[in-house]
Amino acid sequence: MIELIPYMLILAWSVPGQPGRVEVERVNQLFASAEACERAATGFVAATRHRGVTHICMPVPGSEEFDTLFRQLDAEAEKARREAGQ
Repeated sequence: MIELIPYMLILAWSVPGQPGRVEVERVNQLFASAEACERAATGFVAATRHRGVTHICMPVPGSEEFDTLFRQLDAEAEKARREAGQ
C-alpha cells in the first residue's frame, strides 16, 4: 500500500510599520507532494498583495499529533474551569 502524505503551503510576510510582527497564512488547499506544493507556491506568492512574502511547504501533521494537541487543550480548559470555580 502506498501512503499518501499531503503537504500544506504556509505563506508568511512582515507587517509594514510593525517591526518584528509577522503574518502567517495557511493556504486552504492540500498538495499530493512537496514538488506540487512548491509549484503552487510560485503562483500563490505572486498573487498575494503583500511584499516580501516567503513560503514553506510541509507535511500535514499525523493524527497522533492532533490527538495530543486536543488532549492538551482539553486539560488546559478543564484546569481553567476549576480555577474559575474556586
